[in-house]
Amino acid sequence: MRALVYDDYCDLQGMRLADIPDPAPGPDEVLVEVHAAGINPIDWKVRAGHMRARFELEFPDVAGRDLSGVVVAVGSNVTDLKEGDTVFGTCPPNRWGSHAELIAVEASVVGIKPPEISHIEAASISLVGLTALTALEKTATIQNGMRVLVHAGAGGVGAFAIQYCKSRGATVFATASAGNADFVRRLGADEAIDYRNVDFTEVASDIDVVYDTMGGETHLRSYNVLKPGGLMVCLNAEPIPDEKPRDDIRVETPLVQYDRAGVERIAQLIQTRAVQPSVGTVFFFSDAMDAYRLSETNHARGKIVLRIK
Repeated sequence: MRALVYDDYCDLQGMRLADIPDPAPGPDEVLVEVHAAGINPIDWKVRAGHMRARFELEFPDVAGRDLSGVVVAVGSNVTDLKEGDTVFGTCPPNRWGSHAELIAVEASVVGIKPPEISHIEAASISLVGLTALTALEKTATIQNGMRVLVHAGAGGVGAFAIQYCKSRGATVFATASAGNADFVRRLGADEAIDYRNVDFTEVASDIDVVYDTMGGETHLRSYNVLKPGGLMVCLNAEPIPDEKPRDDIRVETPLVQYDRAGVERIAQLIQTRAVQPSVGTVFFFSDAMDAYRLSETNHARGKIVLRIK
């Protein structure tokens, strides 16, 4: 099979498309023919060695976490999935490899793909959905009437977060570039804040929940917009400063859980039209380097997806 591999921690030039042996599913795994795979910033941050304290790789490594495809074989212990099932999901942190024509993945982390969406769309939504739901449903519990600030609203996680919060009846403020203002408004943002030219602390106020995907100075300034007793949830934000300017604000950095229940929750939200996939740019597998190059600018709108089949 063809796969996107690298032999050590490296920059983009260290990656290559190569023919490697087909994987075989373990007892608790399914073998999936990958039709599409999403690219997330964590993919290249891990490859570059930026997150070695959390993710120690064994080489050669196959990149990628998000996938959508068709089950072609099942492990001896798998009884709830079968050959021919169309599935989507996210590889757990200890196992990568979706940027390949085949992947052996734990059956417990994939679920049935909603028929309403394509493989491209399904491959765009699982990791961002699991991340946003950990922050906004399991930690913050967004409710009708809340005021929420979502940083980086035009990215994959931000786009899911805006839609989810709006579906729960919240008033949503989102930071984005001027060029992405209409995009985040279409997602449901009530106020799009041009972070390059406007100080978000002068626009947003009395905020119940800040979803911080940025960290650093943005994290510290976000204290200014939260109301007393407010909550700042930090996921994918780095670095998180040790400084805490206010004692009346709760700051949470929860861990994302990777399981079928989370994937099925995403499917439910899609089917009720509470959220929809936000696909930005689609690349053929042969152009994977260009896809990663775009991701590494940190300015992609929506999700970047590889068309594998």
